[in-house]
Amino acid sequence: MRQDIEIPEVKDVFVAAVELTEENGDSNWWIYLINNAKAPLENVLVQSRGYSDLESKGGTKTASLRKLIKVLPANSATKIEPLMSEVLGLFNEYWISFFQDGQMKDRKYIFGPHTISAAFNEPLPIINQDGILVK
Repeated sequence: MRQDIEIPEVKDVFVAAVELTEENGDSNWWIYLINNAKAPLENVLVQSRGYSDLESKGGTKTASLRKLIKVLPANSATKIEPLMSEVLGLFNEYWISFFQDGQMKDRKYIFGPHTISAAFNEPLPIINQDGILVK
């Protein structure tokens, strides 16, 4: 029964935070969804939220955001949302559900408090910029 349920592994799909300079000169962090796979992602549902207590997912909380992306082509990336500086001290969770090759997959990505910082930048796939990658 439960052991008979196959949970597909999510590979080559990442969430990243990238610091961008806006036209007015201000720097802001943006969250990206990266599809580094050879197949497109279809009917992608992104749910994001922030909270201060990892165990209870409570404490200080943000509103939830839900976003639908019809198709994210193979080897591409898209912006999901900007991050306000006030939420950088929280756990920022992104739950991504999608269809790939006719199979439904999902995965949760979590940035820890104060981990979205230029000090943790690394080269990112597809985007060709530095940022913080959650694998």
